[in-house]
Amino acid sequence: MKLLMILVDSNHQEDVEKILEAHRIPGYTEVPNVLGKGESGRKLGNRAFPGSSNMYLTAVDSTICHTLCADLKALDERAGPEEGLKAFILDAELVV
Repeated sequence: MKLLMILVDSNHQEDVEKILEAHRIPGYTEVPNVLGKGESGRKLGNRAFPGSSNMYLTAVDSTICHTLCADLKALDERAGPEEGLKAFILDAELVV
């Protein structure tokens, strides 16, 4: 099992959710209004550094993870580097 962590500009929230739905992901956790600094610049939700990101966490089977990430890469290419989309795959083990 893999834990997929997706960080995306809030402007593309619906796009990420459509991808998750298209892959029939049974559940995910969304953390809205994530603030910080990255390759696409600062997103602090204020006048000097407007905008924010959303973070999604979902546990998926290893076999689906690569096709899901391919769709996220395609979204990243369409959105462009200034929008900021990152996805990380971590090993996950169900404990409880």
